[in-house]
Amino acid sequence: MAPRRDIELGTLNSIKLKDDTLTQGSSYSMREPDFGDGIPPKRFERFIDGFKRDPASNFFGNENFNHHENASFREHDGAHYYDLRLATLETVQTGLARKLKGRHLQMIAIGGSIGTGLFVASGKALATGGPASLLLAFSIVGAMLYCTCQALGELAVLFPIAGSFSSWATRFLDPSWGFAMGWNYAMQWLTVLPLEIIAAAMTIGYWDERLTRAIFVTVFLTVIILINMFGIKVYGEAEFIFSIIKVVAVISFILLGIVLNLGGTPDRGYIGGEYWHNPGAFKNGFKGLCSVFVTAAFSFTGTELVGLAAAETINPRKSLPTAIKQVFWRITIFYIAALTLVGLLVKHDNPRLTDGANDADAKASPFVIAIEAAGIQVLPSVMNTVILIAVLSVGNSAVFGSSRTLAALANLNQAPKFLAYIDRKGRPLAALTVAGAFGFLSFLADLSAQNDVLDWLLAISGLSSIFTWGSIC
Repeated sequence: MAPRRDIELGTLNSIKLKDDTLTQGSSYSMREPDFGDGIPPKRFERFIDGFKRDPASNFFGNENFNHHENASFREHDGAHYYDLRLATLETVQTGLARKLKGRHLQMIAIGGSIGTGLFVASGKALATGGPASLLLAFSIVGAMLYCTCQALGELAVLFPIAGSFSSWATRFLDPSWGFAMGWNYAMQWLTVLPLEIIAAAMTIGYWDERLTRAIFVTVFLTVIILINMFGIKVYGEAEFIFSIIKVVAVISFILLGIVLNLGGTPDRGYIGGEYWHNPGAFKNGFKGLCSVFVTAAFSFTGTELVGLAAAETINPRKSLPTAIKQVFWRITIFYIAALTLVGLLVKHDNPRLTDGANDADAKASPFVIAIEAAGIQVLPSVMNTVILIAVLSVGNSAVFGSSRTLAALANLNQAPKFLAYIDRKGRPLAALTVAGAFGFLSFLADLSAQNDVLDWLLAISGLSSIFTWGSIC
């Protein structure tokens, strides 16, 4: 017998909806308002109404939810306890819009998190551990992440719910574990946002260091917030375009790197594995290897966003397996192959690798250094433009990841309830506001202590990722 939620738990919707239409191969309905014979509201009225709370954003209804007898925080003998079953039901119907297509999911999986870690921070890692340590650390973390993504894909296909792995941890492990993991993941992305915006502002300094960074911080933060405020469809299209640019850039660098290594420039000739012998493959021994792991973890951060995006995908059971399979090629080609060539083209004792003010300074990018060392005039600026786009792309993903996680935690009653506010366009407005507020930390870009702050933010994000991946497995 079908559950009678409207009778037992109160009316969910105050608006009339069209008959549910199912996408072929999907069990998820896409519902649109039905105005009947009435005149649809004007565009401005629809725009204003779009910010109102979605009547179907809570399983138990929105009115007086905290006083409802079925709320997940219940009372027994004067003591409150956490009702896991009812809390889990809240993640079933959150109001998030399912508008991501398979192509969006695939590009998010392939290039969604390629940014500061690969293009910039890898230079500091090369200078610290040497090319062999760089390749070894990224290979180990990549193998671990590949296994993690397979486990993630299996659960995401079966349970494409809001909050993804933080909600699964609450359901299958323990509410306390889900609480800790969810807040760990949310804070990870909340710290990544100012890190990436500051890195983007510093990238502008490659062309002119006299420019005021606060101006560009304002511009970049505004662009990122606007992209997310336009909804999941605009976010998906933006990430699709950003990822294509990053993928083309990495593949182009790999092809160029092969040519340069084999003697494609008359001034340098054949290089081969010379830099692995002089100055050497390793630097600082085992300590140098361990130091690279943090950078590797940070560089792979965001791969798990595929699971989080499943809750807003039209047909996750069809699109997600294909996207998860792309992770192998992303790790193999875009990280291992590219960093192998970086180690062959740039000496680990090159002073320019440590010329950057911090791990996010694009002036220390080994990709740019390798191109400039070949004497190519135009490509360094092109590569820096790609780095700028990549950094903003990761900042865009940071707002997406943190806002969705905060909204899911609120639905599970593990965060303030106002964060669960989902409007009729499927946007978690309250959570987006909190995520955007953390972006104002980017104005630290002009402080004298910014270098230490950025290095700590990068380390915190990388360590948080390891905890997240371990919990998924």
